[in-house]
Amino acid sequence: MKNTQHCTLPRIFRLAALLVLVLLAVPALARDISVQDAAALLENPPQGLIILDVRTPAEFSAGHLPGAVNMDYLGGSFEKQIESLPKDAPVLLYCRTGNRSARADEAMTKAGIGNILHMHEGIIAWQRLDLPVEK
Repeated sequence: MKNTQHCTLPRIFRLAALLVLVLLAVPALARDISVQDAAALLENPPQGLIILDVRTPAEFSAGHLPGAVNMDYLGGSFEKQIESLPKDAPVLLYCRTGNRSARADEAMTKAGIGNILHMHEGIIAWQRLDLPVEK
């Protein structure tokens, strides 16, 4: 008997990427996404995607998602720095465990930045899955 419920990993990633792209079509809403969804998103990123790491510069230099930019949430000038971000660009937001990025998400939403995808499990979960990082 053939097992029709069997899904291959690439198919799951494609479905997750499709889900993320559908969610991106609804503007100005922040959404929590899993590490797996973030990985799928990065396989086929939407136009203008900003990957934003809100950890300290030392944490960032120890390893970050490929293509990420660093804006230290705890550095004292975060609110000023996010003013430079386009209001309508999709943003993949993360930190170490999801705590700082959740607070950064609130500040960014308050500043009028839409389309925030919050990788709520943080880079710790990303590294646990042995996904690529840049140094």
